[in-house]
Amino acid sequence: MPQTPFSIRHVSTLAMVLFISIAMVTVAGAQSQEPKPVLPATPGAESGAPPLETATTGVSGSSWLGPNWGVGVSWDPSVWTVEGEFIEAGYDGLQIGTPISTVYLETYNRFDGDADACFADAERELGEREGVSEVVPLTGRPLPVPEDARGAAELFGITATLADGALYRGIEYIECRTVVPGEAVLEITWQTVTGAFNEDLPNVETLLAAIVMPERPDPAATPAAPVATPIA
Repeated sequence: MPQTPFSIRHVSTLAMVLFISIAMVTVAGAQSQEPKPVLPATPGAESGAPPLETATTGVSGSSWLGPNWGVGVSWDPSVWTVEGEFIEAGYDGLQIGTPISTVYLETYNRFDGDADACFADAERELGEREGVSEVVPLTGRPLPVPEDARGAAELFGITATLADGALYRGIEYIECRTVVPGEAVLEITWQTVTGAFNEDLPNVETLLAAIVMPERPDPAATPAAPVATPIA
């Protein structure tokens, strides 16, 4: 069975929410950000992935372009800070954050490029994270991507118990888009504590609106193969 690409969905929720919660307290007191956890390296991607070129980073100033699949994004450096990048054959991953939110962009070859299958798997794994006791779809809150631009997406409310026994309540946005039909998907994840959702929503809206998807060849523009004319 092919090895699953690294995903932030496999990171301990307890570790993630603890750091975000600490950052919230720090922002309230001193307007400075606590360091967030460094994620592990990306394991091998599925066979059949396009070979990684010589580029080992897609970050250039305040923009990023994944070297494998060509998904890109740009940001305001006064708002966002790159917290991690994970590049391997067939996998492009970026972790970028504010003091109260973290966003992950992951493009990889899985689910045969099916955005709905990607989303269903992400939703399933959300409920399997360590410490999570409840995951519920949220209604009545705006999604950070307009309907005509987003793929399979939803907001979830998360309840988890931290290592010290404290109760954590957070919000997570998950979205999957097809990048290459039959091959690759883009998985977008936004994590924040419930009390920070409204504050950082405009920043996340601006960031996700700046995502650039690679152009797909237009089948109509592909010239048809010549047809042999039968000899009379």
